[in-house]
Amino acid sequence: MLPLRLRILALFLFVLTLAMNSASAADWPMWRHDPQRSAETEQSLPESLFVQWVHKLPALDPAFNNERLQFDAGYEPIVKDQRLFYGSSQTDSVTAIDVATGKELWRFTTDGPVRLAPVAWQDLVIFGSDDGCVYAVAAETGALRWKYRAVPSQRLILGNRRLISVWPVRGGPVVEEDTLYFAAGVWPFEGVFIYALNAETGAVKWVNDRLGYIYGQHPHAAEAFGGITPQGYLVIAGEELIVPCGTAFPARINKQTGKLIEFELPKPGRTPGGWFAAAGKAARRGETKLPQTTAAQPELQFDRDVNSARHENGQNYGPDGKRGIRQQIQTADRKLTYKNGIPGVPGVIHSLVAAADRLFVVTEAGSIYCLGPEETTPVTYESPLLAKQTKSTGQTSQAPLPAMFGDALQAGGYVFLAGVPDAELLNTLLTRHDLQLISLINDPGQLTQLRTLFHERGYASSQLAFLPGPLNKFSSPAYFAQTIITAEPVFAGMKSYAEQVRLLYPSLRPYGGRLLVKTSDSDHSRLAAEFKSLSQVKISRVGDYSVFEKVGPIPGSSNYTGGWSSPDELVKAPVGVLWYDDSVGNFKRAPQPLFVDGVMISHSKFWQGYPAGIRPPYKLLNPQFSDVYTGRKLNATQAEVLTTELPTLNQEEKQPNQYRPPYQTNAWSPPPPVIGERTNPLNGKTEPRAFPKSYGCDGGVDYSYVYTMRSGTAAFYDKRVESGTIHISGPRSGCTNSIVPANGLLNVPYYFQGCTCSYPLPVGLSLISLPETHEQWMVWGKGQVQDIQRVGLNFGAPGDRMTDKGTLWLDTPSVGGPSPELKLEIQPASVKPFYEHSLWIEGGQGWPWVGASGITGVEQITLNDLEPGEYTLRLYFRDPDFATAGKRVFSVQLNGQPLIQNLDIAGETGSRQRILVREFKDVSLAESARLDFTTQTGTALICGVELVRQGLPLDEIVTLPEQKQELLTK
Repeated sequence: MLPLRLRILALFLFVLTLAMNSASAADWPMWRHDPQRSAETEQSLPESLFVQWVHKLPALDPAFNNERLQFDAGYEPIVKDQRLFYGSSQTDSVTAIDVATGKELWRFTTDGPVRLAPVAWQDLVIFGSDDGCVYAVAAETGALRWKYRAVPSQRLILGNRRLISVWPVRGGPVVEEDTLYFAAGVWPFEGVFIYALNAETGAVKWVNDRLGYIYGQHPHAAEAFGGITPQGYLVIAGEELIVPCGTAFPARINKQTGKLIEFELPKPGRTPGGWFAAAGKAARRGETKLPQTTAAQPELQFDRDVNSARHENGQNYGPDGKRGIRQQIQTADRKLTYKNGIPGVPGVIHSLVAAADRLFVVTEAGSIYCLGPEETTPVTYESPLLAKQTKSTGQTSQAPLPAMFGDALQAGGYVFLAGVPDAELLNTLLTRHDLQLISLINDPGQLTQLRTLFHERGYASSQLAFLPGPLNKFSSPAYFAQTIITAEPVFAGMKSYAEQVRLLYPSLRPYGGRLLVKTSDSDHSRLAAEFKSLSQVKISRVGDYSVFEKVGPIPGSSNYTGGWSSPDELVKAPVGVLWYDDSVGNFKRAPQPLFVDGVMISHSKFWQGYPAGIRPPYKLLNPQFSDVYTGRKLNATQAEVLTTELPTLNQEEKQPNQYRPPYQTNAWSPPPPVIGERTNPLNGKTEPRAFPKSYGCDGGVDYSYVYTMRSGTAAFYDKRVESGTIHISGPRSGCTNSIVPANGLLNVPYYFQGCTCSYPLPVGLSLISLPETHEQWMVWGKGQVQDIQRVGLNFGAPGDRMTDKGTLWLDTPSVGGPSPELKLEIQPASVKPFYEHSLWIEGGQGWPWVGASGITGVEQITLNDLEPGEYTLRLYFRDPDFATAGKRVFSVQLNGQPLIQNLDIAGETGSRQRILVREFKDVSLAESARLDFTTQTGTALICGVELVRQGLPLDEIVTLPEQKQELLTK
């Protein structure tokens, strides 16, 4: 028998274990309870439940209308240590509530919508935001412990009608043991970032930023660039991290290393995926629905009701789904299903949580009910936002607008305030319900006060959002604001009025956008003189304001009213997202959209009657109007304010089933595109301009400068730079060609309705041209490689890339689709490629998308089939492993002659993220170039090799802006 002392200790540990298990059972610390998202708990519930308190909140406005993307349609509370926490996209915040009383304990506000449930871990609450950051706050007080920005860029766009980061955190966070997993980014071609962080400190364990560019399978057996599109809650399934990908099927990643295990879009068409996934219990007898996994791997579960979509000829469902999995939870003693309702709770149930000996019920209308064993008089708490909505019902009065605004503000839109104007003006603007106000506040204390004040006054962030300054650190998108108002420069963190005008004017919408600067008469005269030559500007004085109006079209842009030609000079590769939204949807075979003076006019079709006997061609529906520069849906009156010309189609006229340019003779299976001739960038010879195009009955349209097409996904070819095929991965474009360069943008409206294929992003977007330093990959295709005169070898890159001056950089080894096959030898065969997204580059020289990747362990590179002559040779280096001198030192020879002696990359750059370029002119080469690497310390590496024969245009070696990544703040 054990001594008494040891028996007492054992009893104490046993009781402590029971207490800890009881506490764990009483918690619901993350969405659907645990990392597997099982919705199963050991919590027992009382036989009888009574409402204790109610929080009446405004219903949430989900990011997307599509039913397969409703990951944020309602509140998803979690519970830990007698506190309930919920996030809100209405207030951009996370709120803590005492479960016993229902009283609010604290509220923490971010700089963007919080669309997914937080995670409670130890004494922290951790959550992501559309502002691109993950936050960890103290569960007891809401005080910030750490904050991590997922991507080293503060570039903003309009995403789902809100001003957000290009890389919102919509891969819902999950914690297992001490590791936090989350995903940032929506658009593969902009980069997506999957993370594992230390939950306590926010320190990075691993990051995978390579998953935005994966060349491979698309629906209908197409091949194209695609990638992970993280939207939905991440799931832990054994040793795997499951990343939901919008309306496609999820990706599987090794949770220890971050390496991709599997991701592809389904080969057959009409197979709908969705945002929901959960991991069940371990499969029995080695059976599993996840291929290539061990017997202990839990099976992945889908909900058939989520993976369901309406095709034009009926409802389609994804494989392996079970109905109702998302809408049920399992407690220790019972199963609760949403559809059966809960006594005492009116309305339709959105979610259930069993914790703290209570049941919490969230309704679709937005209320959170707490039910417990005590029969009592419920306490009701009403959100100020809901109270204001109730009070404002039926009130339509609007305060008159001051004269300096002009008529354009009557069309609604975005109003940007660089600092807060006087209270009277702000109150006037707030009576205009079609306006969305964004106010930039430079003082952190004032920012907190204003957020609190206007929350208490009942304003949602979608109507009035306060964001931190200063203005010169605020990367607002071009053209988004109908009106911009600013006063003294100090309130925006600036030193002069002129500095404000230079920074703010690019964000004005063309066709009448106004920048209002409150100035003295003398300041107005100086500004008018300084900016009289500003493009499109009309300067006037109205009251106390200097008014800078952006009149007419952007120089070089074009309207499009049909005719299969739109010579818009501003649409040029590379491109990036300006906005995305699905407010305006069109049938996949509807007529082409029209673009006039910043307004898109589209006509969908009545396509949902097919099962009832209605057959194509379908009738046209009423015209839809939207803002080209923001995606905002307009009514006819608003559209007429913005443009006097609104061309619409005759709805009574019988329409064709397909809309094709006259040169596409085969309506369903067009031949590969061949559009004129080009100069082969490798050898300078003239050849047909041919480029890869995969599945898509839209054979493509030559709009003058760019050729757009459906190639698996939406795609285009820029004829001015001979870009190769650039895939706009995520959405599918229409069966009708719907990718149109117009009004200065490449427009890809939502032409997806009636299709159920697993393209992950059923949404419309517009893209804007970005600098050549922007990372964007393409598929060049096969080509002649004899007598090479210029070429770039981009080691470790995801795809090919063309520069303005004519260097074709080829991914080496080739992984991004068909490319010219060079006579290239690399020794040894065991070289290791590396890649990081070029956004991480901190400075140096050269193309960041060349220096961001490379190969290590290289000893020799030989390129044959060169045309003999004199060349300029450029070698790109970046050391991804070392930031201190002496760790990696090597020498380089060219064709047996010394070229670089004792190269120490880290010693010269002092950084892991700074690029070094060595240029050599007048290099005589015969038919081959051989680079030999000799190491003194460590192993040799190289990122890129560029060879350009003298006399050919040569790209300038760009100097990259110096930036220091400070991603972790406490």
